[in-house]
Amino acid sequence: MKRTLSAAVLVAGVAAATYSFALTRADEIGEPGNPALADRTLHVTPGTRYLNVREGETVILDVNGRQVTWIFDGLAWQLNLQELVPGGPSVQVYISPDPHEEH
Repeated sequence: MKRTLSAAVLVAGVAAATYSFALTRADEIGEPGNPALADRTLHVTPGTRYLNVREGETVILDVNGRQVTWIFDGLAWQLNLQELVPGGPSVQVYISPDPHEEH
């Protein structure tokens, strides 16, 4: 009985720890940022096909007058602008490694 209880506690602990290490969407694509801390503004026009940003960069994305500030600190190296600006155009965003960080 004691052994069964210990195994149950171990399984419950592993399950709880596994959940706490699950990646969130912010871990993958970054997160909203403060416009006052933005490094630059990128204007998305009908002719825009792709955007280049740097890892860790905070950017104001101006999409048809709608501004969204984003911190590109996630794991993704490429994503679609529509993931950041719902209803926005289908524009690829390429995230290059920060040249000052050691990878």
